[in-house]
Amino acid sequence: MKLVRSLSTYSRVLLTAGLVTAAGMAQAAEPVSPKLKQNLDIMRDILQKSLQSPVGRGVSDIDVSYVMGQGVLFETRIEGGFDGWMFSGQPMPGMDPALMARINAEAARVSQAALAGLEVDEGALESLTSEAEAAAESMLEQQERLGDQLRELRDQKRDVERELRDVEREKRDIEFTQKVGKLDESQQKQMNQLQQKQKELQSKAQEMQTKYTAAEADYRKKREEKQKLAEQQQAEMVTKVGTNMAQTLCDYGAGLRELNDSQFVALKLQTRGRNSSDVYWVFNKADINACVTGKTTAANLLKKATYYNY
Repeated sequence: MKLVRSLSTYSRVLLTAGLVTAAGMAQAAEPVSPKLKQNLDIMRDILQKSLQSPVGRGVSDIDVSYVMGQGVLFETRIEGGFDGWMFSGQPMPGMDPALMARINAEAARVSQAALAGLEVDEGALESLTSEAEAAAESMLEQQERLGDQLRELRDQKRDVERELRDVEREKRDIEFTQKVGKLDESQQKQMNQLQQKQKELQSKAQEMQTKYTAAEADYRKKREEKQKLAEQQQAEMVTKVGTNMAQTLCDYGAGLRELNDSQFVALKLQTRGRNSSDVYWVFNKADINACVTGKTTAANLLKKATYYNY
């Protein structure tokens, strides 16, 4: 009995010691200073307005987190994208090839300029995006019509194939009768009619298959063109976000006064679509300070930032 009481007492001592140790470990976590948290919350609100402004509803609410001794990470994502249909997976009739080529070339030029730290003409970028969206919107009715035509061709093709199978079945029944005896005049007449009907339906079925194959190929082509346009518009949005992020840090980065100069300010943008990856910009606080004080420009700040996909 004494041994049991001793073990029980020992267990309580160990449990108490463990709770004390765990409590001590929990209390050991260093809290973020209220001033730093206030700095980060204010900057998050500023970025929210700045990044929402050029891209409408395409960017979600921004979250912020702080890595002790390292820096701050702002996170957002592309939502829906261009009224929700650009990433819906449905095919879109192709736009004029010349217009598509011009938009692609201009988008590539603007993206390269932004990533190289050169000045970006925001007005031209807005115009480019508006033009691409207008061209896409004008083809939405064509998209629905193309889908309706494809479904109608599919139904017609199935009807012809079903009728052909019925004719072939009737023809086989008469051929079986012919094997066991001679056909009478009525049966022979029916056989001739079925043979003629079979030829007509076979020709029609082949014609319908050719039309359906061509329509289906066109459907896939339009879907690929739409995907390409969606990816291009998303690339434009990424460029805008990076450019505005750098400009905002130049204009309002002084508000991050509680963040050490050796730390970083990073933005993570989650993109959409197949095989998509997240985009990161990592700015050094010292570089932000230089831009705030006019020693460098927003374009140079963006150029010096670490930019990568993951």
